[in-house]
Amino acid sequence: MMNSWFRFWWYWLIITTCGLTIFSLSLVIFPDFMQSVFNAIFFSTSQAQTTFSEVANSYIKFICGLLGAVMIGWSVTLFLILAGPFRRRQIEAWYAITGSILIWFMVDSSFSLSTGFWQNAVLNMIFFVFFGIPLAVTYRDFIK
Repeated sequence: MMNSWFRFWWYWLIITTCGLTIFSLSLVIFPDFMQSVFNAIFFSTSQAQTTFSEVANSYIKFICGLLGAVMIGWSVTLFLILAGPFRRRQIEAWYAITGSILIWFMVDSSFSLSTGFWQNAVLNMIFFVFFGIPLAVTYRDFIK
């Protein structure tokens, strides 16, 4: 049985993971739209792809779809951990989710900053905060 406080944060993580899944599916299903969104974020124009060759645009779509597919797989793993061991307050579940979020955030954001795409690091920060708050708050629920 979950107390109402833990349940609130558990639902928060479920909803955040749903948001991650929708974002990931968008990369696969709507690559042109997502490319225009990223172009607007990174290049201050949604039409930046017009300066790329057709081959470069195809490759960008491929990479976005590949990224989306990997993130969908990650989301499924997060859902399965949240639905079972996290809900049962098994500390390994908390470590698994927290570890995957921390590693993703550090590697992705460091790479983004080192390549000059700080905007992606800002986007990462949004997801990091939405996952980080409930993970930080629920840690005590996992300590026996």
